Amino acid sequence: MTPGSAAPPSRYHEILVRVAPLCPAGRPPPRATGGRVCRRYHAWIYTKLALASLELGDPGAADPGGAPPPPEVAGLPLIGHEEIAVHWLSYAEYLSSFYGGEEALLELRRRVAGSISRGLRGILRLRPRAPQRLRIWWSPESPELEDLPWEILFLGERRPPCLSLVRGDPGRVVPPLPLRPEQPLRVAVVDPTGGAPAALADALEDLGPGIEVAWIEEDDARKALSAAIRAGFEVLHVVADGAAPLGLEGLLEFSGDEEDTLSPLELSAMLRGSNVTILSLTPPEIPRVGHGGMPTVHHAFARFCHDSDGCPTIAAQLGPMHPRVSREFWRAFYQRLAAALDVEDAMMSASQRPLMTPVVLFLRHRFGRQFTRQGDEARRSPAWPTSGAGQTPAGDVPLTPAQVTADLSCSRDLLDAARTLEARYASLGFEFPGKALIERESQRQAGLDEALDQSLTEET
Repeated sequence: MTPGSAAPPSRYHEILVRVAPLCPAGRPPPRATGGRVCRRYHAWIYTKLALASLELGDPGAADPGGAPPPPEVAGLPLIGHEEIAVHWLSYAEYLSSFYGGEEALLELRRRVAGSISRGLRGILRLRPRAPQRLRIWWSPESPELEDLPWEILFLGERRPPCLSLVRGDPGRVVPPLPLRPEQPLRVAVVDPTGGAPAALADALEDLGPGIEVAWIEEDDARKALSAAIRAGFEVLHVVADGAAPLGLEGLLEFSGDEEDTLSPLELSAMLRGSNVTILSLTPPEIPRVGHGGMPTVHHAFARFCHDSDGCPTIAAQLGPMHPRVSREFWRAFYQRLAAALDVEDAMMSASQRPLMTPVVLFLRHRFGRQFTRQGDEARRSPAWPTSGAGQTPAGDVPLTPAQVTADLSCSRDLLDAARTLEARYASLGFEFPGKALIERESQRQAGLDEALDQSLTEET
């Protein structure tokens, strides 16, 4: 695994796997295979890494079955095409396997591994060399694929400390939250029904001077969340069950009352403008059992996180864990988060033991840490390339990482829209008049990417 010539030096090399239905206009037609139903999906590979040894499929030779994939996403070029073929014995059977004990999970892992093509298996087996890190973005467009625990393909065994598999899309950029120099990271635990696993309570005791944990004493979920938000907590750890009415939307459920639920849209509205930067989700000690005797929390959490684009970065435990594993995971997770201020560091540190029940990271922060210490920003702020960005003065000026990520958050979307327009012009046989502007803006954003990565990589 080596970086391509165009790849800037960065703390993270990135690979985006964008999964789309074979027939985007509708649900892929099922194909019977020995009593099973097979659905096929495109897997478009975007990266600046040179992955010739994996012999990925040629994206130009694949029939997209509709609109072609974008040639570039968030600065990552399209370099390969693979396929996923999911053999559904029945949808419920896949999900119920998730709760059938370790033997059932091993069988589910075998099935999931058999559903992806050789090139994708090669990507998941990449082993970066320290200190360089590799982040793999897993981005399904089809909601039914969110329900499958893809993470067990590498969380189920001891994995290298420099590999991060996250869900989401790298296009969104959220700035880091500044903390005072001596301020501990503050975690609010919201457990309105009192159903938190005893292992979680044990894990959150005496975590050290760098982190404070407070249990919100309130039996109304909305009031508890509002209290934590008003108090300015940086991390929310919510203990909730899950509901997925009609299988379309994931809801957080806090009691058996159907009205006592919280949608992604509602939570996003509550968190907008707050200090909450990381949201952790844990099911209760005894999760609710749905149709057919199957707990619903995995299905609901996956859908909830998929639809919660306006929420912060989410670490979601997708099902009940063995108490010892749960205690060790969450304790290691929060201790490392307090030290590194980086949720991916925390996940890597906490996931060194095999995890058959995955904790899935839905990442909203593409660059560096989720937090910075006040006083570090001036030390870390180089002269950012602002020429041509509409800022004043036109020359290089010292900006903070938060200001630069805000710039990228807006300008990245505009650049992607311009590239889409350029492709449309080309399909009609016309020359796009703004080619030079696209090239200059691409170079400017690449410079911002590189400088921002470097500014946020110092250890705390």
